[in-house]
Amino acid sequence: MKISSIVLLFFLANCLQAQHYTYITDRRFFEPAEMIGYDFKPGAMEIPNETKRDIDPGEYSFGITANNLYIKGEGIQGVYNINNMQPADFGFKILLMNARDARLQGHLKVIQNKYGMVEALIFKRSTNDKEIIFYLLPISGDLMEKEKEYFTDRGELAIEDKDSIWGTTVRPFHIMHLRENVQQRLQMADSTYFTFTEEISIEEKEVKKKNKKDNLTITEENASQEITAELPSAQAQSDEAGSNDSLAVNAPEIKVKITKEYFLTVYSSFINDMGVKEQVSSKYPIRRINEKEDESAGMHEERFLWECVNDKKEIINVYLNGDHTISTIVIGDKKYLMRGF
Repeated sequence: MKISSIVLLFFLANCLQAQHYTYITDRRFFEPAEMIGYDFKPGAMEIPNETKRDIDPGEYSFGITANNLYIKGEGIQGVYNINNMQPADFGFKILLMNARDARLQGHLKVIQNKYGMVEALIFKRSTNDKEIIFYLLPISGDLMEKEKEYFTDRGELAIEDKDSIWGTTVRPFHIMHLRENVQQRLQMADSTYFTFTEEISIEEKEVKKKNKKDNLTITEENASQEITAELPSAQAQSDEAGSNDSLAVNAPEIKVKITKEYFLTVYSSFINDMGVKEQVSSKYPIRRINEKEDESAGMHEERFLWECVNDKKEIINVYLNGDHTISTIVIGDKKYLMRGF
């Protein structure tokens, strides 16, 4: 990938996450490759024995790709080639070389806690420069409670079977843009969520009277259900004594057609050119759901896969853990993760 494409990639990431820090609890990393596409935005910096200060969200950022580290910030901004990414006792160590000056060889130490969360980044521009420590912030208790209430946690929402998913709302916490290889941490203001809905329509129409027994026909399909009923005609009855000149009044027969359709709708929002927030939605019809199972996966691993197939033969993948709780959803080139990854 060309350098210009990478710059655009992280420009997109900065736009998506503008004015927000990345908090310690936002994401866990268990191998170096999981950091690719992530853009760290710390909240404080320190040069040991010299200075320490808070920094604004996005004032400094560290964007990691497979080949480069993109740093934004006064004094260290630039593109640094990644020579190596490897695990270390403290987390991960990334060996660097400045893309414009090969003499500038340094490193980025990714400091993790025992849960795999990143607490700090230690950057050294070259062998002659001092290390600078960048601290990620802990999320505030108030914001944590609000997000816990808002987002869907991994392991929270259990779906017993495929037929039970209708009427469910899912609010993901993280998006992986697979084509651009960018990771985006969602905010509550993004208003990104899914709804799985069943829509029922009823149609009535008159039909010619038939000289046969009333009948009821029911037809079921995987993703839609039609129920057709022919209602009996109304007839005026003679009195109990009977009358040869009684009059039979025939009302028209009514055919009732009940149709059930199933959809997944994705909602999100954006700020338009006028600075006004607008909501957009994409609606996917679901004709059937195919279930697959990875019998080797554990209770808290992605064991079940529900393939939701629509009219265009496109597949939406819903991954569930062994306890049938939703873990991730993949739609096209976007992978949505629940809170807790």
